[in-house]
Amino acid sequence: MKATKRVQDFKCLPLKLTADSEAPHTIYMKEHIIREHTKDKPQGRTLLVVNVPPYADEKGLVNAFREAGSVQSVQLCLKPSTADVKVINRFIPEPNTTTFRAAYIVFKKVAELDKALKLTKLQPLNSEDHQVKVGMKKWIDEYNSCIVLPKTLKENIETFMKQFDENAQKAEKKEKELEQEDDEGWVTVTKRGKVQSFARTEKVENKIMQKEEKNKKRKELKNFYTFQIRESKMKHIVSLRQKFEEDKKKIVQIKQSRRFKPF
Repeated sequence: MKATKRVQDFKCLPLKLTADSEAPHTIYMKEHIIREHTKDKPQGRTLLVVNVPPYADEKGLVNAFREAGSVQSVQLCLKPSTADVKVINRFIPEPNTTTFRAAYIVFKKVAELDKALKLTKLQPLNSEDHQVKVGMKKWIDEYNSCIVLPKTLKENIETFMKQFDENAQKAEKKEKELEQEDDEGWVTVTKRGKVQSFARTEKVENKIMQKEEKNKKRKELKNFYTFQIRESKMKHIVSLRQKFEEDKKKIVQIKQSRRFKPF
C-alpha cells in the first residue's frame, strides 16, 4: 500500500469523479484549527479541504468521505476563511465560479473527523443516488438556473421586504422599551436620541460658508510679519489720501451752494 503524501501538515489524497477515472485530482486536507470558535465551523469536527475541483459539489464531497461517517454540512468557498459564513439574500443567483475552491466539511462526531484524517483512499464523487454534472449538461443547467421568472422574483422580493419590515418594527419597539425608566430611574440612551440631521438648503449652505470664512479670518495672523506691517501702513496712507481728496471736493461743493441772504 502506498504511503500518503503530506505537504505542510496537509494530507494529499486523489479525488476521482468515477471509480474508473484515470486522471484524478489531488486534494489537500487537514483539521480546521482556529483560536476562536464559530458556529458553522465547530472545533474538533471540521475538516479543511483545498484544491477542490470546480465540478465538485456538496453532495459529491459527502460521497467522497462517506467511509469516514455522516457529514453534517459542506461549505464551498473561493479561499479559506476563519469568519462565519454570512448568508446574503440574492434575488438573482450568481454565476458559478470555474476555479478550484476550498471546502469545510463538518462531521457529526469528533471520531468521524479522526477517521477521515486516517483515510488512505477516497470514494468517487458519483454514486448511485447522485451524479455530478459535467460538460454540456452542466452548462445548460447553470444557464437555466440563472434565469429567474418575474413571478418568482416578485414573490422573493415581497417575502424579503415583509421580513425586513418585521425586523425593523422589532428593533424600534426594543429601542422604545430601552428609553423607558427602570426601577432605579435610569434611562438607556439609544441612537434614537441623537439630533436629527437638517436639510442643506442654499441659505443654510451660505450661512455655514460665512461662518467658516469668519473663523478663518479670526485665526489669520495680521500685522505679524514685516511685509504685512509695511503693506498695512501703505494701504492706510492711500486711504487717508483718498479721504482727504473727497473732503476737499465736499468743501468746494458746500462753498458753491452757500448763498448770503441778509433779508
